[in-house]
Amino acid sequence: MFMILLLFTIVALVLFGTSYLLYAKQAIFFTLIPTTEANKVFLKTYSLIHFLLGVVALVVGFVDKELIALFYLALLLLSSASFSILLAQKMKKKED
Repeated sequence: MFMILLLFTIVALVLFGTSYLLYAKQAIFFTLIPTTEANKVFLKTYSLIHFLLGVVALVVGFVDKELIALFYLALLLLSSASFSILLAQKMKKKED
């Protein structure tokens, strides 16, 4: 129980940090993608998603059910993959 709680707490902290960077420190990402209103909304949307996933990570850590944890990890991987793919597409557009 303690190990799962510890690991999901670490995941939640990383997600909260990522959420903060996406929301408050957008200038970091605007060196990679164009500074447009659509990109600002994109970063703020994924900031909110990462924050919510961080909260869910804490809940999953306390619930301590393997099946729920696996579904959460799958959801986290899907979110991460979609963010990475969309960011890469935006970066490619900047080069053109």
